[in-house]
Amino acid sequence: MQQLTFVILCAWLDIASGITSADIIAAHNYPVEIHTVLTRDGYLLSAFRIPTSMFCMRSGPKPAVLFQHGMTASSDTFLVNGPRDALAFMLADACFDVWLSNSRGTRYSRRHVSLDPNDQAFWRFSWHEIGMEDVAAMIDYILARTGQRALHYVGHSQGCTTLVVLLSMRPEYNQLIKTAILLAPAVFMRHTSTLGQTLLRSLIMVMPDREFMFHDKILNGIMGSMCSRFAVRVMCSALFMLSNGEVSDHLNRSVIPLIMATHPAGISSRQPKHFIQLTDSGMFRMFDFGTLANLKIYRRASPPDYPLHNIRPLTPVHIFYSDQDTSTNKEDILNFASKLPMAVMHRIKGTAWHHMDFLLAMSVAEVINKPIIRIFEQFDQLNP
Repeated sequence: MQQLTFVILCAWLDIASGITSADIIAAHNYPVEIHTVLTRDGYLLSAFRIPTSMFCMRSGPKPAVLFQHGMTASSDTFLVNGPRDALAFMLADACFDVWLSNSRGTRYSRRHVSLDPNDQAFWRFSWHEIGMEDVAAMIDYILARTGQRALHYVGHSQGCTTLVVLLSMRPEYNQLIKTAILLAPAVFMRHTSTLGQTLLRSLIMVMPDREFMFHDKILNGIMGSMCSRFAVRVMCSALFMLSNGEVSDHLNRSVIPLIMATHPAGISSRQPKHFIQLTDSGMFRMFDFGTLANLKIYRRASPPDYPLHNIRPLTPVHIFYSDQDTSTNKEDILNFASKLPMAVMHRIKGTAWHHMDFLLAMSVAEVINKPIIRIFEQFDQLNP
């Protein structure tokens, strides 16, 4: 069934350039809802919800799970692996209420109550604002909509960064997080080594706040169609993985056409700039605007560190990491964990497990997803 659906999706790529998360969910015969969430600073964010599954026999309210994507990604990233291997579908089958967020500036969240994406002011944000405003608004909306007191959280890469920002700066949100799953968290970045950091650093650091790595429906549709041809799939795999870590032997290469059709999703240039600042400083701190601006904004010459001691969700933070991930280095992740009041470490023991393997590896269902589902189920059994 999954293979047939994937063939249908690849056929769509030949005739359509605007495939969305809702299309992917519906193509696999899951119900889907589209929600609009308003942030305190006026951004209108799209969220996709999978409220149930044909395989869920449980009636009544289901525990809510919020997914938060990484930089250049979107809700699509959590879906392309299909029902057998994507955690979002597996959680729906296990009777969880799945919510897929989309940060400001992505292809699904390019609206504001007063600003236009053509305005430079629209792009004056980093992952700091995504954490402080977008993630907070998503949590508030989901809990209000479902009537629940707290939810489970799954973040990948920058999706972890944003939760760390929120829980450290607005600690009242700790009580709203049942379990926090951090997959390859991008927090301390001293030892990061990626293609973007190496080749694009000089460009990124001089760019004004503007749209960067944007999504183009036509171009992405063409790329998806080209990459569906077997002869160029190897090249597309290398291109994707080189821009997202390293080429991985674990990658499920059958999803590459869909990845290329939906990614990148769009970011602000300030997001990678902020990460590069972390690499240079070796600290996890707020955005550095320069000495004069820092004095005005922070009342100090350098930006303050995030108060990581405030991070205390209802259970210890679960950190999944690997020895070979060059985007979020093992040494930096262990440093991050040492700063937290409580953390449970999940080291991936397989060889050459890289940054995107946490979502797209062929063995991700066994290595990552099933352990996460057990963590969620154990919490809900002990806290009905």
